[in-house]
Amino acid sequence: MDESSTRKTSQQIMSDADAALFVEVDPDRKFNRLLTFDAARIAKGRKLKTIRAIDVSTAKGVAAKEYFQGMLDRVVGGIEGNCLVIFGRTGAGKSHIIRQLVAHPDLQPRETVEGKYRPLLKLVAPAPCTLRTLGLRILQELGYRPKKKLREDEVWDRVFANLRAQGVAILVIDEMHNVLAGRNSPEKTKIAATLKSLMVSEDNPIQLVMAGLDPLKDFIKKYSELHRRAHFLELAPLEAVKDLVKYTKFLTKVQERLGVQTCGFTRGDMPQRFYFASRGLVGRMAYFAQEAATIAVSRDDEIVTEEHLAEAYRRPYGVGRTENPFLVLNVSTLKMPKQAEAIVNDDETLLRGTKKGADVEQAEIDL
Repeated sequence: MDESSTRKTSQQIMSDADAALFVEVDPDRKFNRLLTFDAARIAKGRKLKTIRAIDVSTAKGVAAKEYFQGMLDRVVGGIEGNCLVIFGRTGAGKSHIIRQLVAHPDLQPRETVEGKYRPLLKLVAPAPCTLRTLGLRILQELGYRPKKKLREDEVWDRVFANLRAQGVAILVIDEMHNVLAGRNSPEKTKIAATLKSLMVSEDNPIQLVMAGLDPLKDFIKKYSELHRRAHFLELAPLEAVKDLVKYTKFLTKVQERLGVQTCGFTRGDMPQRFYFASRGLVGRMAYFAQEAATIAVSRDDEIVTEEHLAEAYRRPYGVGRTENPFLVLNVSTLKMPKQAEAIVNDDETLLRGTKKGADVEQAEIDL
C-alpha cells in the first residue's frame, strides 16, 4: 500500500469516528427504576440513598487527592500523563477513593454548542475483558455506537479520536485487574504499550487513574515505561492490635454520618467484631455498617442492632450464629481465616464505594 492509500485509509478511519462522536442513548429511555407513588417507600429510598452517600476521609484518601491535584496541574500544562495506581484487596476502599476524586467540580461533564465536553471519563472494566473489550467500553461511555464489528486496532483508533474530541484529559479505570486476568505476556505487552500511548499522546496526553487488586501493581512495575510514570497507593489491611485506635476512630465517624441510631459501633468489643468481619479492611467495615443500616430501615426498625450487623455479614458469607463475629459471645475465640479463605469473593467487589455528599464534613482518619 503506497503512502497516498495509507493516508486515505487513515482519514477514512477518522471520518468514521467523527461521524458518530456524539451518538447518545435516548435519555428518556430510563426504565430501570421502580415506578412507585408510595410515599413511605419513597421516603425510605431517600433515607437509604443518604446512608449509602456517607463519606469518611482517610489519610490514604487525602494522599490520593494530593497526587490527583498534581495531575490536574499537568492537564492545564498540557504535559504528558502520569498514572495513579490504587491497589489492594477487595473491600479496601479503592472505589470509594475514586468516587472522591471524580467528584471534583472542575471535572464534571457539560453540554456545549459543539457537543458533550467531558474532562474526565470513569469506567469499570468488565469481566472478562480484553484490550479490545476495554476500548469498546470506553467508546460506549463516550456515547459512541459502532456501526459495524471493529478490529482491535480500529477500536483504539476511535478511542483516541473520541477522547480528544470530547476533551477527555483524565481516564479513570476501576477493576483494572479484569483487563489483565488470563492475558499472556505478548497481550500484556500490548496493553502496556496502549496505556503508554495514551499518556504520551502529543495531541491529547491522558492522565490515568487505575484501581485494582495486587496483580495490577505487579503489571505496572514490570514495564519500565509505565513504572517510571506511575505513583502507587496501597490500601493494606489494618492490624488487629496495632491499629485499634485508627479503626475505632473510623467507626466513630461512620456511625456519626449514618444518620440513624445504632447499638454503638465503638462500644465494648464492637471494634474487634468489625475488625474480624472485615479482615482489617476499612472499606468492608463501612460496607457492613451501611448494609446493616439498610436492613434496619427496610424493616422499619429504629435502631441498627447487632442482629442487623450479623445479617449483613451472613448474607455474603453464609455462616451460622456461632461463626458470626457480630453474634458470637467471645469474638476472640474465632480464628481469622487463612489467606486463601480470607480473599473469598475478591473477584466480586463487596464494596463499590460511596458517594460524597455535598454537606458532609471532612475529617481525616489516619488509615
